Amino acid sequence: MRKIGTVMTLFILMLLISCGPGKKRSNAGDEAVDASKFPIETSNKDAAVKDAVLKVAIVKDSPLVGVFYEELYSDGFDGKIAETFFNNQIFEVDENFEVTDTGMATLSVDAANKKATIKIKDGIKWSDGQPLTADDVIYSYEVVGNKDYTGIRYNDDSTKIVGMKEYHEGKAPNISGLKKIDDKTVEVSFTELGQGVYTLGNGLRGTALPKHHLKDVPIKDLEKSELIRSKVVTLGAYSISNSVQGESLELKANENYFKGKPKIEKAVVQVVNSNTISQALKSGEYDMALRIPTDQYKVYKDYDNLEVLGRQELYYSYMGFKVGHYDKEKGENIPDPNAKMADVRLRQALAYGLDVDQMVKAFYNGLRERATSSVPPIFKKYFSKDIKGFPYDPEKAKKLLDEAGYKDVNGDGYREDKDGKPFEVRIASMAGGDIAEPLVQFYIQQWKEIGIKGVLSTGRLIEFNSFYEKVKADDPEIDVFFAAWTVGTNLNPIEGSGRKSMFNYPRFASDENDKLMAETASSKTLEDPNYKAEAYKKWQEYFIPQAVEVPLTYRYEMVPVNKRLKNFYIGFDEATKGEGIHKWELTAKEPIKASK
Repeated sequence: MRKIGTVMTLFILMLLISCGPGKKRSNAGDEAVDASKFPIETSNKDAAVKDAVLKVAIVKDSPLVGVFYEELYSDGFDGKIAETFFNNQIFEVDENFEVTDTGMATLSVDAANKKATIKIKDGIKWSDGQPLTADDVIYSYEVVGNKDYTGIRYNDDSTKIVGMKEYHEGKAPNISGLKKIDDKTVEVSFTELGQGVYTLGNGLRGTALPKHHLKDVPIKDLEKSELIRSKVVTLGAYSISNSVQGESLELKANENYFKGKPKIEKAVVQVVNSNTISQALKSGEYDMALRIPTDQYKVYKDYDNLEVLGRQELYYSYMGFKVGHYDKEKGENIPDPNAKMADVRLRQALAYGLDVDQMVKAFYNGLRERATSSVPPIFKKYFSKDIKGFPYDPEKAKKLLDEAGYKDVNGDGYREDKDGKPFEVRIASMAGGDIAEPLVQFYIQQWKEIGIKGVLSTGRLIEFNSFYEKVKADDPEIDVFFAAWTVGTNLNPIEGSGRKSMFNYPRFASDENDKLMAETASSKTLEDPNYKAEAYKKWQEYFIPQAVEVPLTYRYEMVPVNKRLKNFYIGFDEATKGEGIHKWELTAKEPIKASK
C-alpha cells in the first residue's frame, strides 16, 4: 500500500504540473541546473547612451503597499524597492556581513564599557540637500522605541540599548543610552554587548530617519503619512518624482548621493503580475525584474535579450504552525497549551509527511534545495551540516500520529482527533505564480497519505497582503501557513523567534528558547570567535525539533537583466569592491527585444 500511495502522489504531482493554462514553468522531467555557476555581474562593455530611462518591474500579484522607510515597512516588496533605490543604511558591510568603513558612517566599539560610537562622515546629505546629523540617527531609535510606534522593528534586542525599555513604556522622555556628542557623533550605551553589534544587531540600528522631514507627524500616524510613501526624503541613489499608488513610481537620480550622482538620470518602477512578467521581459518592456519567482526561470532562460545573473539568497521558506497569539498589551507572544496544533508530535508528523526533496525536483529545477535549519548555507560559519531537519519519512509520521492519539476510527482514510471527532488542518498559502495551486495540492495529497485531511482555510489561495494580515492577526481559521523569510545579516534569532517579536508568527515561546537565543548574542561572543556559531547550533538543535517553524527550502536568487544594462553587480561584496547602483549605465535608448 505504501508504494502505491507514493506512486499516486507523484502521478498527481505530474498531472498538476503538466496541465492548466499556458505552458507550465516547472516540469518534473527537466534537467536541473547548477545555480552556483551563474555570473554575478553583467558582461556588457558597450558605450553608454544619454537620457535613457531605466525600466524596472517589481513582480507582485497585488498592489504595492508603498512604505519605503525600513523602520516602518513590513512588506518584502516595499523592502526590495527601498533597499535598491532609497537605501537609508548609514553603514556598509562586507561579504561576511560585518560593518566596514566604506559607508556614510563609521562604527567603533568599546567592548569593555559596552559602548559603540557612530561617526557620520563629512558632506553626507539627504536628497533634499539637508545634512545627515546625529539627530537623524537618534530619531530612528526614538521612532522604533516609541510607545505609539505601529511598526514591527521593536523587539527583545531593542531593549539592549540603555534606557530603551523605560522610553518604550513611556516612563522616560528620551533614551538615556543615546548620547549626542556633536552634530556628527552618537555614543550608544548597551546593557549587554555581543558580537552581533558588528553585524548590525544587539539593538544597534543601521538606518537613519530625516527628522527635519518627519518631526511634525505624530509617530502613531507615520505609517499612514505620504512623507514615508510618495514623498520620501532619502539617503539612497534615487528619490520619487511621481507615483501612482500601488502601481508605479517615477524616480530621479539623487545628486546628493554619497557615492556620486547615479549615471542613469531617471527610472520607472512598475508592479507586474507574475503571470505576465516573462513575456514582458521577452518583448523588451523592462531592464530588470525584482522579486521574480524562481519557477519562472525555465520560461525566460533562453531569451537572447537577457543575461541571467544568480546568487545564493539570504532566504528560507518555511511551514509555520499557529500555537498561540500575540498579546498587544503585554507586547509578547503567548503560547496556548490547548491550541489545535499544540502537540509537538502532530507538528513533527506533518513535517515528516512532506517529501520536500521531490517537491524541489519537480517544481524548481535545481534552483532550490531542501532546508534543514533556519540558517542558509551562505553563512558558512554558522550553517551546521549536523542538523538534518525533517527528511521525508511517512512511516515515522504515522507512528507519531498514532502515539499522539490521532487515529482513523471510521475507516474513511482520515484520522480523527484525540477525542474521536473529525479532524482537519486548515492551510493558509499565498496566491501568485502558476505553481502556487499545484504546490498546496501537493501538500494536501502528501498529508492524505499519512491520514491527515488538509483544507484551504478560506477555500482558496490568499492574496499576498491579505495573507500576512491574517497571519499577523492570528486568524483563528489558520492552523498552518506557508511563508518565507529573508534572513537578517546579523543572524539574530530573537528578531524572528523572540518572545516579544511580532515576527514570531507561530507565537511560540519557552524559557529554554529564551535562554538559548540569548546565548547567541551574549558578551561571550566578543571573547571567543567561535562562541556564536556554537551557541547558534545549540539553539537550532532545540528549536528545529519543536516544529513550530519548519524550514522547507533554501533558494537561489535569479536576476534576469536586459543586455543594455551595464555595470550591474549582485555580489554580497559589492561595497568592498566599490560597485553599486551609481555605476549602472544603459547602452541603448530602449530595452532590447528578444529575437525569438
